[in-house]
Amino acid sequence: MNKIAVLPDNIVNQIAAGEVVENPSSIVKELVENSIDSGADNIIINIKKGGHDLIQVSDNGCGMSGDDLKLAFSRHATSKISNVEDLTKIATLGFRGEALPSIASVSRIQVKSSTNGDEGYIMDIEAGDVVNYEKAGSNKGTAIKVKNLFYNTPARKKFLKSSTQELRKITKIVKRFLLSYPNVSFAYHSDDKVIYKVNSVDLKQRIIQLFGNGYDKDVLEIDSRNDSGSYISGYVGSLNLLQRRRGGQYLFLNGRYIEDDSISKSIRNCYDSTVQRGEFPFYVLYLNLPTESFDINVHPTKIEARFSNKLDILNFISNSIKIKLKELFKVLPDIDIKSKIHQGSDALGLDLDLNTLIDVKSEDNITQKFSNDSIDENYNQKAVVERAVDRLENYENNFQSLIKKDSHIWQIHNKYLITEITSGILVIDQHVAHERVLYEKVKKAFDSKPLPSQSTLFPKTIKFDPEDYAKFLDIVPFLEKIGYKMREFGNNSIIIEGIPSEIKLGNEEEVINDILDRYIEHEKISSSYIDYIAATYSCKAAVKAGDFLEMDERVTLIDNLFATKNPYYCPHGRPIVVSIKTDELDKRFERK
Repeated sequence: MNKIAVLPDNIVNQIAAGEVVENPSSIVKELVENSIDSGADNIIINIKKGGHDLIQVSDNGCGMSGDDLKLAFSRHATSKISNVEDLTKIATLGFRGEALPSIASVSRIQVKSSTNGDEGYIMDIEAGDVVNYEKAGSNKGTAIKVKNLFYNTPARKKFLKSSTQELRKITKIVKRFLLSYPNVSFAYHSDDKVIYKVNSVDLKQRIIQLFGNGYDKDVLEIDSRNDSGSYISGYVGSLNLLQRRRGGQYLFLNGRYIEDDSISKSIRNCYDSTVQRGEFPFYVLYLNLPTESFDINVHPTKIEARFSNKLDILNFISNSIKIKLKELFKVLPDIDIKSKIHQGSDALGLDLDLNTLIDVKSEDNITQKFSNDSIDENYNQKAVVERAVDRLENYENNFQSLIKKDSHIWQIHNKYLITEITSGILVIDQHVAHERVLYEKVKKAFDSKPLPSQSTLFPKTIKFDPEDYAKFLDIVPFLEKIGYKMREFGNNSIIIEGIPSEIKLGNEEEVINDILDRYIEHEKISSSYIDYIAATYSCKAAVKAGDFLEMDERVTLIDNLFATKNPYYCPHGRPIVVSIKTDELDKRFERK
Protein backbone atom coordinates (compact mmCIF):
# COMPACT_ATOMS: atom_id res chain seq x y z
CA MET A 1 0.00 0.00 0.00
CA ASN A 2 1.31 3.45 -0.93
CA LYS A 3 2.23 5.69 2.00
CA ILE A 4 2.18 8.93 0.03
CA ALA A 5 -1.10 10.41 -1.17
CA VAL A 6 -2.24 13.67 -2.71
CA LEU A 7 -4.24 15.62 -0.17
CA PRO A 8 -7.79 16.68 -1.02
CA ASP A 9 -8.36 20.38 -1.72
CA ASN A 10 -10.24 21.04 1.52
CA ILE A 11 -7.31 19.84 3.63
CA VAL A 12 -4.80 21.72 1.45
CA ASN A 13 -6.80 24.91 1.91
CA GLN A 14 -6.99 24.43 5.66
CA ILE A 15 -3.23 23.95 5.80
CA ALA A 16 -2.80 27.16 3.79
CA ALA A 17 -5.20 28.87 6.15
CA GLY A 18 -2.77 28.17 8.96
CA GLU A 19 -0.37 30.65 7.37
CA VAL A 20 -2.79 33.10 5.80
CA VAL A 21 -5.62 33.23 8.37
CA GLU A 22 -3.90 33.86 11.66
CA ASN A 23 -6.81 35.66 13.34
CA PRO A 24 -9.77 37.92 12.44
CA SER A 25 -7.49 40.90 11.84
CA SER A 26 -5.63 39.01 9.08
CA ILE A 27 -8.97 38.44 7.32
CA VAL A 28 -9.88 42.12 7.62
CA LYS A 29 -6.48 43.02 6.19
CA GLU A 30 -6.91 40.74 3.18
CA LEU A 31 -10.47 41.85 2.40
CA VAL A 32 -9.72 45.56 2.71
CA GLU A 33 -6.61 45.17 0.54
CA ASN A 34 -8.76 43.50 -2.12
CA SER A 35 -11.21 46.39 -1.90
CA ILE A 36 -8.42 48.90 -2.41
CA ASP A 37 -7.01 46.91 -5.32
CA SER A 38 -10.47 46.99 -6.89
CA GLY A 39 -10.33 50.79 -7.05
CA ALA A 40 -12.87 51.40 -4.28
CA ASP A 41 -13.06 54.87 -2.75
CA ASN A 42 -15.66 53.93 -0.15
CA ILE A 43 -15.17 50.93 2.17
CA ILE A 44 -17.46 49.78 4.99
CA ILE A 45 -16.25 47.36 7.68
CA ASN A 46 -18.61 45.66 10.15
CA ILE A 47 -17.39 43.46 12.99
CA LYS A 48 -19.34 41.32 15.46
CA LYS A 49 -17.74 40.05 18.67
CA GLY A 50 -14.22 40.89 17.61
CA GLY A 51 -14.60 38.96 14.35
CA HIS A 52 -15.56 35.71 16.06
CA ASP A 53 -19.11 35.89 14.68
CA LEU A 54 -18.90 38.22 11.68
CA ILE A 55 -16.44 40.09 9.50
CA GLN A 56 -18.07 42.08 6.71
CA VAL A 57 -16.30 44.28 4.19
CA SER A 58 -18.23 46.14 1.48
CA ASP A 59 -16.86 48.39 -1.24
CA ASN A 60 -17.81 50.31 -4.37
CA GLY A 61 -14.92 48.96 -6.43
CA CYS A 62 -14.95 47.42 -9.88
CA GLY A 63 -16.83 44.30 -8.74
CA MET A 64 -16.70 40.83 -10.25
CA SER A 65 -18.56 39.16 -13.06
CA GLY A 66 -20.35 35.89 -12.40
CA ASP A 67 -17.53 33.83 -13.89
CA ASP A 68 -14.85 35.74 -11.96
CA LEU A 69 -16.83 35.29 -8.75
CA LYS A 70 -16.77 31.51 -9.20
CA LEU A 71 -13.02 31.54 -9.81
CA ALA A 72 -12.13 33.98 -6.99
CA PHE A 73 -12.33 31.27 -4.33
CA SER A 74 -10.35 28.69 -6.30
CA ARG A 75 -6.76 28.03 -5.30
CA HIS A 76 -4.10 29.98 -7.18
CA ALA A 77 -6.71 32.07 -8.98
CA THR A 78 -5.97 35.79 -9.11
CA SER A 79 -6.32 38.87 -11.29
CA LYS A 80 -3.19 40.52 -9.84
CA ILE A 81 -0.37 38.63 -11.55
CA SER A 82 -0.03 36.68 -14.79
CA ASN A 83 3.62 35.64 -15.03
CA VAL A 84 6.70 35.07 -12.86
CA GLU A 85 8.10 38.52 -13.64
CA ASP A 86 5.11 40.07 -11.87
CA LEU A 87 6.35 38.61 -8.58
CA THR A 88 9.32 40.96 -8.66
CA LYS A 89 7.24 43.98 -9.57
CA ILE A 90 4.37 43.83 -7.12
CA ALA A 91 2.10 46.84 -7.44
CA THR A 92 -0.97 45.41 -5.70
CA LEU A 93 -1.89 44.28 -2.21
CA GLY A 94 -3.27 40.99 -0.91
CA PHE A 95 -2.01 37.41 -1.17
CA ARG A 96 -2.70 36.94 -4.88
CA GLY A 97 -4.60 33.67 -5.04
CA GLU A 98 -4.03 32.14 -1.62
CA ALA A 99 -6.14 34.03 0.87
CA LEU A 100 -9.76 33.77 -0.28
CA PRO A 101 -9.87 29.95 -0.61
CA SER A 102 -8.02 29.67 2.71
CA ILE A 103 -10.54 31.91 4.46
CA ALA A 104 -13.45 30.03 2.85
CA SER A 105 -12.11 26.68 4.10
CA VAL A 106 -12.41 27.68 7.78
CA SER A 107 -15.62 29.75 7.77
CA ARG A 108 -19.01 30.36 6.19
CA ILE A 109 -18.87 33.02 3.48
CA GLN A 110 -21.43 34.96 1.51
CA VAL A 111 -20.31 37.15 -1.42
CA LYS A 112 -22.31 39.67 -3.43
CA SER A 113 -20.74 41.41 -6.38
CA SER A 114 -21.67 43.51 -9.38
CA THR A 115 -19.66 45.23 -12.09
CA ASN A 116 -22.37 47.74 -12.99
CA GLY A 117 -24.84 48.07 -10.13
CA ASP A 118 -27.66 46.55 -12.15
CA GLU A 119 -27.04 42.83 -12.44
CA GLY A 120 -25.08 41.03 -9.76
CA TYR A 121 -24.42 37.61 -8.31
CA ILE A 122 -24.51 36.06 -4.87
CA MET A 123 -22.54 33.02 -3.75
CA ASP A 124 -22.53 31.10 -0.46
CA ILE A 125 -19.55 28.98 0.56
CA GLU A 126 -19.30 26.65 3.54
CA ALA A 127 -16.01 25.01 4.53
CA GLY A 128 -14.67 25.70 1.05
CA ASP A 129 -17.66 24.24 -0.85
CA VAL A 130 -20.06 26.38 -2.88
CA VAL A 131 -23.55 25.72 -1.56
CA ASN A 132 -25.42 28.46 -3.44
CA TYR A 133 -24.82 30.55 -6.55
CA GLU A 134 -27.43 32.74 -8.26
CA LYS A 135 -28.15 36.09 -9.79
CA ALA A 136 -29.11 38.81 -7.33
CA GLY A 137 -29.53 42.54 -7.21
CA SER A 138 -26.39 44.24 -5.95
CA ASN A 139 -24.76 47.64 -5.75
CA LYS A 140 -21.66 48.16 -7.85
CA GLY A 141 -18.72 46.65 -6.01
CA THR A 142 -18.31 43.68 -3.70
CA ALA A 143 -19.61 42.78 -0.26
CA ILE A 144 -18.14 39.79 1.62
CA LYS A 145 -19.45 38.33 4.89
CA VAL A 146 -17.22 35.94 6.83
CA LYS A 147 -19.19 34.14 9.55
CA ASN A 148 -18.33 31.69 12.31
CA LEU A 149 -14.56 31.73 11.85
CA PHE A 150 -12.89 28.35 12.58
CA TYR A 151 -16.25 26.70 13.27
CA ASN A 152 -14.98 23.53 11.58
CA THR A 153 -11.52 23.64 13.15
CA PRO A 154 -12.17 23.86 16.91
CA ALA A 155 -8.47 23.46 17.70
CA ARG A 156 -7.83 26.77 15.92
CA LYS A 157 -10.91 28.45 17.34
CA LYS A 158 -9.93 27.87 20.97
CA PHE A 159 -6.70 29.77 20.45
CA LEU A 160 -8.48 32.94 19.39
CA LYS A 161 -8.16 35.74 21.91
CA SER A 162 -11.15 37.34 23.60
CA SER A 163 -13.47 39.50 21.52
CA THR A 164 -11.95 42.63 23.05
CA GLN A 165 -8.38 41.59 22.27
CA GLU A 166 -9.20 40.56 18.70
CA LEU A 167 -11.04 43.85 18.17
CA ARG A 168 -7.94 45.78 19.26
CA LYS A 169 -5.91 43.98 16.59
CA ILE A 170 -8.53 44.73 13.95
CA THR A 171 -8.68 48.39 14.96
CA LYS A 172 -4.90 48.66 14.65
CA ILE A 173 -5.06 47.20 11.13
CA VAL A 174 -7.93 49.48 10.08
CA LYS A 175 -6.13 52.54 11.45
CA ARG A 176 -3.15 51.78 9.20
CA PHE A 177 -5.43 51.65 6.17
CA LEU A 178 -7.00 54.96 7.13
CA LEU A 179 -3.56 56.57 7.17
CA SER A 180 -2.29 54.78 4.09
CA TYR A 181 -5.29 55.75 1.94
CA PRO A 182 -6.69 59.11 3.10
CA ASN A 183 -8.33 59.49 -0.32
CA VAL A 184 -10.67 56.60 0.57
CA SER A 185 -13.76 57.04 2.76
CA PHE A 186 -14.05 54.46 5.54
CA ALA A 187 -16.82 53.46 7.93
CA TYR A 188 -15.78 50.99 10.61
CA HIS A 189 -18.33 49.55 13.04
CA SER A 190 -18.08 47.07 15.89
CA ASP A 191 -21.25 45.52 17.32
CA ASP A 192 -23.26 48.34 15.70
CA LYS A 193 -21.09 51.06 17.28
CA VAL A 194 -19.12 53.49 15.13
CA ILE A 195 -15.37 53.21 15.68
CA TYR A 196 -14.21 55.27 12.70
CA LYS A 197 -16.18 57.16 10.08
CA VAL A 198 -14.05 59.37 7.86
CA ASN A 199 -14.49 61.00 4.49
CA SER A 200 -11.92 61.30 1.73
CA VAL A 201 -9.39 64.02 2.65
CA ASP A 202 -5.70 64.80 2.29
CA LEU A 203 -3.18 63.16 4.61
CA LYS A 204 -2.88 66.04 7.06
CA GLN A 205 -6.62 66.20 7.53
CA ARG A 206 -6.73 62.42 7.98
CA ILE A 207 -4.08 62.73 10.73
CA ILE A 208 -6.25 65.36 12.43
CA GLN A 209 -9.33 63.13 12.03
CA LEU A 210 -7.59 60.27 13.81
CA PHE A 211 -5.37 62.00 16.38
CA GLY A 212 -7.05 65.33 17.12
CA ASN A 213 -6.75 69.02 16.27
CA GLY A 214 -3.58 69.29 18.35
CA TYR A 215 -1.65 67.67 15.51
CA ASP A 216 -2.48 70.47 13.08
CA LYS A 217 0.39 72.76 14.10
CA ASP A 218 2.80 70.09 15.32
CA VAL A 219 3.48 68.13 12.11
CA LEU A 220 6.03 69.05 9.46
CA GLU A 221 5.46 68.08 5.83
CA ILE A 222 8.04 65.91 4.05
CA ASP A 223 8.16 65.91 0.26
CA SER A 224 11.36 64.78 -1.45
CA ARG A 225 12.48 62.94 -4.60
CA ASN A 226 15.79 61.65 -5.88
CA ASP A 227 17.23 60.80 -9.29
CA SER A 228 16.66 57.03 -8.90
CA GLY A 229 12.89 57.40 -8.88
CA SER A 230 12.45 57.21 -5.11
CA TYR A 231 9.94 59.48 -3.45
CA ILE A 232 9.14 60.14 0.22
CA SER A 233 6.20 62.18 1.46
CA GLY A 234 4.12 62.57 4.58
CA TYR A 235 4.55 64.22 7.96
CA VAL A 236 6.87 64.05 10.96
CA GLY A 237 5.99 65.37 14.39
CA SER A 238 7.59 68.20 16.31
CA LEU A 239 9.04 67.68 19.78
CA ASN A 240 5.56 68.31 21.19
CA LEU A 241 4.45 64.95 19.79
CA LEU A 242 7.18 62.81 21.34
CA GLN A 243 5.77 59.72 23.02
CA ARG A 244 7.03 57.36 25.70
CA ARG A 245 5.99 54.35 23.65
CA ARG A 246 6.08 53.06 20.15
CA GLY A 247 2.85 53.22 18.25
CA GLY A 248 2.85 56.65 16.64
CA GLN A 249 5.22 55.60 13.87
CA TYR A 250 3.65 54.71 10.52
CA LEU A 251 5.76 53.81 7.51
CA PHE A 252 4.18 52.80 4.20
CA LEU A 253 6.06 51.30 1.27
CA ASN A 254 4.18 51.80 -2.01
CA GLY A 255 0.92 51.97 -0.08
CA ARG A 256 1.62 48.97 2.15
CA TYR A 257 2.32 49.32 5.89
CA ILE A 258 5.73 47.89 6.79
CA GLU A 259 7.99 47.66 9.82
CA ASP A 260 11.75 48.04 9.54
CA ASP A 261 14.02 48.58 12.54
CA SER A 262 16.86 50.19 10.60
CA ILE A 263 14.55 52.71 8.94
CA SER A 264 12.91 53.48 12.28
CA LYS A 265 16.29 54.10 13.91
CA SER A 266 17.37 56.25 11.00
CA ILE A 267 14.27 58.44 11.36
CA ARG A 268 14.71 58.71 15.11
CA ASN A 269 18.36 59.67 14.72
CA CYS A 270 17.29 62.64 12.62
CA TYR A 271 16.13 64.27 15.85
CA ASP A 272 19.70 64.09 17.25
CA SER A 273 20.05 64.64 21.00
CA THR A 274 16.63 66.26 21.34
CA VAL A 275 15.07 62.79 21.71
CA GLN A 276 16.08 60.76 24.75
CA ARG A 277 16.13 56.99 25.00
CA GLY A 278 12.61 55.76 25.53
CA GLU A 279 11.11 58.63 23.50
CA PHE A 280 9.73 58.15 20.01
CA PRO A 281 8.83 60.76 17.40
CA PHE A 282 5.51 60.70 15.59
CA TYR A 283 5.50 60.22 11.83
CA VAL A 284 3.33 59.10 8.94
CA LEU A 285 5.57 58.58 5.92
CA TYR A 286 4.97 57.23 2.44
CA LEU A 287 8.03 55.69 0.84
CA ASN A 288 7.58 55.09 -2.88
CA LEU A 289 10.26 53.03 -4.59
CA PRO A 290 10.61 51.34 -7.98
CA THR A 291 8.99 47.91 -7.56
CA GLU A 292 12.12 46.10 -8.71
CA SER A 293 14.17 47.65 -5.87
CA PHE A 294 12.49 45.69 -3.06
CA ASP A 295 10.92 42.34 -2.24
CA ILE A 296 7.81 42.32 -0.09
CA ASN A 297 7.45 38.53 -0.01
CA VAL A 298 9.83 38.07 2.91
CA HIS A 299 7.03 37.04 5.27
CA PRO A 300 3.47 35.81 4.64
CA THR A 301 2.05 38.93 6.36
CA LYS A 302 4.00 41.12 3.89
CA ILE A 303 4.92 43.46 6.72
CA GLU A 304 8.65 43.14 6.07
CA ALA A 305 10.62 44.13 3.00
CA ARG A 306 14.05 43.32 1.62
CA PHE A 307 15.80 46.13 -0.24
CA SER A 308 18.42 45.87 -2.97
CA ASN A 309 20.02 49.20 -1.97
CA LYS A 310 19.22 49.58 1.72
CA LEU A 311 22.01 52.04 2.53
CA ASP A 312 20.97 54.40 -0.27
CA ILE A 313 17.38 54.29 0.93
CA LEU A 314 18.37 55.02 4.54
CA ASN A 315 20.45 58.00 3.44
CA PHE A 316 17.63 59.28 1.25
CA ILE A 317 15.09 59.06 4.09
CA SER A 318 17.46 60.58 6.64
CA ASN A 319 18.52 63.50 4.45
CA SER A 320 14.93 64.27 3.47
CA ILE A 321 13.81 64.47 7.10
CA LYS A 322 16.86 66.35 8.39
CA ILE A 323 16.35 69.12 5.86
CA LYS A 324 12.85 69.67 7.19
CA LEU A 325 13.83 69.38 10.84
CA LYS A 326 16.37 72.17 10.46
CA GLU A 327 13.40 74.54 10.74
CA LEU A 328 12.64 73.00 14.11
CA PHE A 329 16.19 72.91 15.45
CA LYS A 330 16.84 76.57 14.62
CA VAL A 331 14.72 77.52 17.63
CA LEU A 332 16.42 75.09 20.02
CA PRO A 333 19.24 76.27 22.31
CA ASP A 334 22.68 74.99 21.42
CA ILE A 335 23.43 72.83 24.45
CA ASP A 336 24.92 69.45 25.10
CA ILE A 337 21.98 67.79 26.79
CA LYS A 338 23.85 64.73 27.97
CA SER A 339 26.57 66.80 29.61
CA LYS A 340 23.99 68.76 31.57
CA ILE A 341 22.15 65.86 33.13
CA HIS A 342 22.92 64.69 36.64
CA GLN A 343 26.11 66.61 37.31
CA GLY A 344 25.78 66.18 41.03
CA SER A 345 27.25 69.05 43.04
CA ASP A 346 28.58 70.77 39.91
CA ALA A 347 25.06 72.05 39.43
CA LEU A 348 25.59 74.00 42.65
CA GLY A 349 28.70 75.67 41.33
CA LEU A 350 31.05 73.42 43.31
CA ASP A 351 33.93 71.90 41.39
CA LEU A 352 33.70 68.52 43.06
CA ASP A 353 34.57 65.09 41.74
CA LEU A 354 31.53 62.83 41.80
CA ASN A 355 33.60 60.23 43.56
CA THR A 356 33.82 62.50 46.57
CA LEU A 357 30.07 62.47 47.02
CA ILE A 358 28.52 60.08 49.47
CA ASP A 359 25.63 58.04 48.18
CA VAL A 360 23.56 55.44 49.89
CA LYS A 361 22.37 52.11 48.52
CA SER A 362 19.34 52.01 46.27
CA GLU A 363 16.15 50.07 46.69
CA ASP A 364 17.06 47.03 44.65
CA ASN A 365 13.57 45.73 44.18
CA ILE A 366 12.55 49.04 42.62
CA THR A 367 15.50 49.74 40.34
CA GLN A 368 15.42 46.21 39.00
CA LYS A 369 11.80 46.55 37.95
CA PHE A 370 12.54 49.47 35.69
CA SER A 371 14.27 48.76 32.43
CA ASN A 372 16.90 50.94 30.80
CA ASP A 373 14.21 52.85 28.93
CA SER A 374 12.55 54.14 32.10
CA ILE A 375 11.64 57.77 32.58
CA ASP A 376 15.09 59.25 33.08
CA GLU A 377 17.14 57.30 30.63
CA ASN A 378 20.44 59.12 30.76
CA TYR A 379 21.36 58.36 34.32
CA ASN A 380 23.98 55.69 34.87
CA GLN A 381 22.38 53.49 37.54
CA LYS A 382 25.33 51.11 37.66
CA ALA A 383 27.73 53.92 38.55
CA VAL A 384 25.35 55.11 41.25
CA VAL A 385 25.14 51.72 42.87
CA GLU A 386 28.90 51.20 42.68
CA ARG A 387 29.59 54.49 44.40
CA ALA A 388 26.98 53.64 46.97
CA VAL A 389 28.55 50.29 47.81
CA ASP A 390 32.04 51.82 48.00
CA ARG A 391 31.00 54.45 50.49
CA LEU A 392 28.19 52.82 52.39
CA GLU A 393 30.38 51.81 55.30
CA ASN A 394 31.26 55.45 55.95
CA TYR A 395 27.71 56.54 56.68
CA GLU A 396 24.70 55.65 58.68
CA ASN A 397 21.67 55.26 56.47
CA ASN A 398 19.61 57.74 58.41
CA PHE A 399 20.57 61.28 57.46
CA GLN A 400 17.58 62.70 59.25
CA SER A 401 19.10 61.84 62.59
CA LEU A 402 22.26 63.70 61.54
CA ILE A 403 20.47 66.95 60.67
CA LYS A 404 21.30 69.54 63.31
CA LYS A 405 18.45 70.77 65.41
CA ASP A 406 16.91 74.03 64.12
CA SER A 407 19.11 73.88 61.01
CA HIS A 408 18.11 76.27 58.30
CA ILE A 409 17.07 74.86 54.93
CA TRP A 410 18.22 76.80 51.87
CA GLN A 411 16.79 76.44 48.37
CA ILE A 412 19.41 76.81 45.64
CA HIS A 413 18.29 77.80 42.11
CA ASN A 414 14.80 76.61 43.04
CA LYS A 415 16.15 73.12 42.44
CA TYR A 416 18.09 71.83 45.45
CA LEU A 417 17.55 71.97 49.19
CA ILE A 418 20.68 72.33 51.33
CA THR A 419 20.90 71.89 55.10
CA GLU A 420 23.59 71.31 57.71
CA ILE A 421 24.31 67.91 59.18
CA THR A 422 26.80 66.95 61.89
CA SER A 423 29.48 65.88 59.42
CA GLY A 424 28.99 68.51 56.69
CA ILE A 425 26.15 69.50 54.41
CA LEU A 426 23.27 67.58 52.86
CA VAL A 427 21.98 68.36 49.37
CA ILE A 428 18.49 67.18 48.34
CA ASP A 429 17.03 67.25 44.84
CA GLN A 430 13.53 68.60 45.50
CA HIS A 431 11.93 67.00 42.42
CA VAL A 432 13.11 63.44 42.98
CA ALA A 433 12.53 63.79 46.73
CA HIS A 434 8.89 64.62 46.08
CA GLU A 435 8.75 61.78 43.52
CA ARG A 436 9.74 59.30 46.21
CA VAL A 437 7.12 60.65 48.63
CA LEU A 438 4.33 60.50 46.05
CA TYR A 439 5.41 57.10 44.75
CA GLU A 440 5.05 55.46 48.13
CA LYS A 441 1.73 57.23 48.72
CA VAL A 442 0.40 55.86 45.44
CA LYS A 443 1.66 52.32 46.11
CA LYS A 444 -0.17 52.38 49.46
CA ALA A 445 -3.32 53.72 47.80
CA PHE A 446 -3.41 50.76 45.41
CA ASP A 447 -3.71 48.47 48.43
CA SER A 448 -6.01 50.63 50.55
CA LYS A 449 -8.26 53.68 50.23
CA PRO A 450 -7.88 56.11 47.30
CA LEU A 451 -5.85 59.28 47.59
CA PRO A 452 -7.67 62.61 48.14
CA SER A 453 -9.27 64.24 45.11
CA GLN A 454 -9.99 67.88 44.28
CA SER A 455 -13.08 68.79 42.29
CA THR A 456 -12.65 70.63 39.02
CA LEU A 457 -14.59 73.85 38.60
CA PHE A 458 -15.00 73.17 34.89
CA PRO A 459 -15.09 69.42 34.07
CA LYS A 460 -12.71 68.54 31.23
CA THR A 461 -13.54 66.22 28.33
CA ILE A 462 -10.81 63.98 26.90
CA LYS A 463 -11.28 62.09 23.64
CA PHE A 464 -9.15 59.04 22.94
CA ASP A 465 -8.19 57.19 19.84
CA PRO A 466 -10.41 54.06 19.69
CA GLU A 467 -7.37 51.80 19.88
CA ASP A 468 -6.11 53.59 22.99
CA TYR A 469 -9.54 53.86 24.63
CA ALA A 470 -9.76 50.11 25.14
CA LYS A 471 -6.39 50.26 26.92
CA PHE A 472 -7.46 53.30 28.91
CA LEU A 473 -10.39 51.36 30.37
CA ASP A 474 -7.87 48.88 31.79
CA ILE A 475 -6.21 51.56 33.93
CA VAL A 476 -9.36 53.37 35.12
CA PRO A 477 -9.35 51.53 38.49
CA PHE A 478 -5.76 52.65 39.10
CA LEU A 479 -6.50 56.24 38.09
CA GLU A 480 -9.42 56.30 40.53
CA LYS A 481 -7.09 55.04 43.26
CA ILE A 482 -4.76 58.00 42.84
CA GLY A 483 -7.59 60.52 43.01
CA TYR A 484 -9.17 60.85 39.56
CA LYS A 485 -12.96 61.01 39.32
CA MET A 486 -14.23 60.29 35.83
CA ARG A 487 -17.27 59.15 33.89
CA GLU A 488 -17.77 57.91 30.35
CA PHE A 489 -19.10 60.43 27.85
CA GLY A 490 -19.54 58.20 24.82
CA ASN A 491 -17.67 58.05 21.51
CA ASN A 492 -14.39 57.05 23.21
CA SER A 493 -14.51 60.07 25.52
CA ILE A 494 -14.47 60.70 29.27
CA ILE A 495 -15.27 63.65 31.50
CA ILE A 496 -12.88 64.43 34.35
CA GLU A 497 -14.76 65.74 37.39
CA GLY A 498 -12.01 65.38 40.00
CA ILE A 499 -8.22 65.18 39.95
CA PRO A 500 -5.55 64.11 42.46
CA SER A 501 -4.88 66.81 45.02
CA GLU A 502 -1.17 66.77 44.15
CA ILE A 503 -1.74 67.67 40.48
CA LYS A 504 -1.91 71.25 39.27
CA LEU A 505 -5.10 72.21 37.47
CA GLY A 506 -4.58 72.08 33.73
CA ASN A 507 -2.08 69.23 33.95
CA GLU A 508 -4.59 66.41 34.41
CA GLU A 509 -4.78 65.34 30.74
CA GLU A 510 -1.01 65.24 30.31
CA VAL A 511 -0.66 63.01 33.39
CA ILE A 512 -3.33 60.59 32.11
CA ASN A 513 -1.74 60.37 28.66
CA ASP A 514 1.71 59.73 30.12
CA ILE A 515 0.39 57.01 32.40
CA LEU A 516 -1.47 55.45 29.45
CA ASP A 517 1.68 55.52 27.32
CA ARG A 518 3.68 53.80 30.07
CA TYR A 519 0.99 51.18 30.56
CA ILE A 520 0.78 50.35 26.85
CA GLU A 521 4.57 50.19 26.56
CA HIS A 522 5.08 47.85 29.51
CA GLU A 523 1.94 45.78 30.07
CA LYS A 524 3.24 42.95 27.90
CA ILE A 525 6.78 42.84 29.25
CA SER A 526 6.32 43.44 32.94
CA SER A 527 3.95 42.03 35.47
CA SER A 528 4.69 45.04 37.63
CA TYR A 529 3.17 47.68 35.36
CA ILE A 530 1.50 49.11 38.48
CA ASP A 531 4.98 50.27 39.45
CA TYR A 532 5.25 52.04 36.11
CA ILE A 533 1.89 53.72 36.64
CA ALA A 534 2.87 54.83 40.15
CA ALA A 535 6.27 56.06 39.00
CA THR A 536 4.90 57.95 36.01
CA TYR A 537 2.29 59.69 38.15
CA SER A 538 4.80 60.62 40.85
CA CYS A 539 7.18 62.07 38.25
CA LYS A 540 4.48 64.21 36.64
CA ALA A 541 2.86 65.37 39.90
CA ALA A 542 6.06 66.15 41.84
CA VAL A 543 7.38 69.68 42.26
CA LYS A 544 9.68 70.61 39.42
CA ALA A 545 13.15 72.05 39.22
CA GLY A 546 12.44 75.77 39.15
CA ASP A 547 9.48 75.69 41.57
CA PHE A 548 9.96 77.96 44.58
CA LEU A 549 9.21 76.36 47.96
CA GLU A 550 8.31 78.27 51.09
CA MET A 551 10.22 77.37 54.26
CA ASP A 552 7.35 75.32 55.68
CA GLU A 553 7.12 73.43 52.35
CA ARG A 554 10.84 72.63 52.48
CA VAL A 555 10.54 71.32 56.03
CA THR A 556 7.46 69.26 55.20
CA LEU A 557 9.13 67.79 52.11
CA ILE A 558 12.23 66.70 54.05
CA ASP A 559 10.12 65.27 56.89
CA ASN A 560 7.98 63.32 54.43
CA LEU A 561 11.03 62.14 52.52
CA PHE A 562 12.70 60.59 55.55
CA ALA A 563 9.42 58.98 56.55
CA THR A 564 9.52 56.85 53.36
CA LYS A 565 11.00 53.36 53.16
CA ASN A 566 13.79 54.47 50.86
CA PRO A 567 14.58 58.19 51.03
CA TYR A 568 17.77 57.90 49.01
CA TYR A 569 16.69 56.93 45.51
CA CYS A 570 13.71 57.89 43.39
CA PRO A 571 11.61 55.17 41.69
CA HIS A 572 13.74 55.49 38.54
CA GLY A 573 17.09 55.00 40.27
CA ARG A 574 18.25 58.61 40.55
CA PRO A 575 19.85 59.68 43.85
CA ILE A 576 17.81 61.98 46.08
CA VAL A 577 20.42 63.01 48.66
CA VAL A 578 24.11 63.81 48.39
CA SER A 579 26.35 64.42 51.38
CA ILE A 580 29.54 66.46 51.35
CA LYS A 581 31.76 66.01 54.39
CA THR A 582 33.27 68.95 56.21
CA ASP A 583 36.66 67.27 55.74
CA GLU A 584 36.20 67.43 51.98
CA LEU A 585 35.30 71.11 52.14
CA ASP A 586 38.37 71.78 54.30
CA LYS A 587 40.55 70.10 51.68
CA ARG A 588 39.01 72.20 48.93
CA PHE A 589 39.74 75.39 50.83
CA GLU A 590 43.23 74.14 51.72
CA ARG A 591 42.55 74.07 55.42
CA LYS A 592 44.18 70.64 55.56
